[in-house]
Amino acid sequence: MTQDALQAHLDRLRAKFAAELPQTLAEAEALLAVLRAGDAEALKGLRFIVHRLHGTGGTMGFAALSTAAATLEERLDACLQAGGAGPEDVAAIADGLAVVKTAA
Repeated sequence: MTQDALQAHLDRLRAKFAAELPQTLAEAEALLAVLRAGDAEALKGLRFIVHRLHGTGGTMGFAALSTAAATLEERLDACLQAGGAGPEDVAAIADGLAVVKTAA
């Protein structure tokens, strides 16, 4: 693959990632709503989405998004290790998701 072809491929991947961000963030918001309703299982799904945003965001050149997602991922990991999220955790997760959305 030539350098130009590789760059074109990376550009297509970045564009696809950017185009899918609204849906991904909507899924994260939906899981946050489920978490707020008391379903602790939503933590796992939310962590999965945030982990992908952290890694793929960085790979695709979305540094601010990746950094914000990394911070939120740490909070979600702590909640999972603790066995759940209390009201303060849920508020912090909501704030973290807002930062991720702004960075996106």
